[in-house]
Amino acid sequence: MRPRANRIPELDGLRALMVMFVVLYHMTDFGGSLPRGPEWIGKVVACLGPIGVHVFFIISGFIITTLLLREKIATCHVSLTAFYIRRFFRIVPPFAIYLITLLVMDATGAISIPRQNLVWSALFLGDTGFLKPNDWFVAHTWSLSVEEQFYLGFPPLLCFVFGFRSRVTIYLFCAFYGLSLVSLKLAHELSIHVAPQLIRLNALYQFRYIVVGVLLALHGRAILVFLTGRSLIIPLFLAISIISMQLYNTPSKLVSLVMAAMEPGLCGLLVMWFIQNPSRCAYLRSPAVQWIGACSYSIYLWQQLFTGNKSLYHGWNLAQSPLAAVAILACSGISFYLIELPSIRLGRLISSRVLKTSNLRAGDPHNRATELSSDPAHQGTN
Repeated sequence: MRPRANRIPELDGLRALMVMFVVLYHMTDFGGSLPRGPEWIGKVVACLGPIGVHVFFIISGFIITTLLLREKIATCHVSLTAFYIRRFFRIVPPFAIYLITLLVMDATGAISIPRQNLVWSALFLGDTGFLKPNDWFVAHTWSLSVEEQFYLGFPPLLCFVFGFRSRVTIYLFCAFYGLSLVSLKLAHELSIHVAPQLIRLNALYQFRYIVVGVLLALHGRAILVFLTGRSLIIPLFLAISIISMQLYNTPSKLVSLVMAAMEPGLCGLLVMWFIQNPSRCAYLRSPAVQWIGACSYSIYLWQQLFTGNKSLYHGWNLAQSPLAAVAILACSGISFYLIELPSIRLGRLISSRVLKTSNLRAGDPHNRATELSSDPAHQGTN
């Protein structure tokens, strides 16, 4: 796949690596279609899945904030209506097709899934503890829920209350980072002393990764300059540090808190290194890797159907065979070309009309925001 204008191919390459980490983890630890190998390899693979999702969060925060910032600089305002239109058509149609497929398979007896799990997942509440047992086929929707909940409140807050690049945004997001960091303990205490339902505040814990991406987009210029042209030792050191933090189990709550605070920052630095050193990561721009990166959202959705334990399937066991990878790529490719790309184009078309109307009202005769909405990079990320 040839890189499109205004895209950052290194980020597409990183998305490809991260979604492959998730699939590898699921196929090894849950589906059993791949051998686990030695114990230490199994432990490392088990770390790669969560790391892949965390890096996705950071890339998402960075890309979304960069696009909002670009629109504000070009037009002196941001159309939240256009933003949410693009976001809806980027996320919902492929997700809806996946959920409908699960519903049909449940009705035909191929799998079993509680209907309330489909409902909570469709409402992007998969991270709040509502899902019932036997939730494997929608268990991965917790990450979609985290992103959509964050973006429901983040753009209005950033655009209208605090403004871009203001010092207040640093204080705000640093405070929010601290809140998400202690949300597990806070939710536990509040559920005991106030109301049991408040345990669902632990969903805030994953927000800290998106916050790092937001802060890097708004105030990370010095970091980007510092990382330019730096040695390969830096990403190697960062990767080893991140994996080590995932592997290290400590009884000390303080040490655990420090590591939880450091890991998103290290992941963010790793992402920034790849952005600033394209000449050293040409492999991320290879056509196959770029294609996987472009399809990463569809791959993430559909891999769950073919990586479950054999007890979850009734009368078929494709998930336990090497053909699972073929099935994942086939379903993902169909979803990408027939659902995801057309819905993205439709979202851009509708948002461009909204922006055109908004710009005429705002006195922008050149319709610069409309040009942004037709930018391939302005489609957002999963």
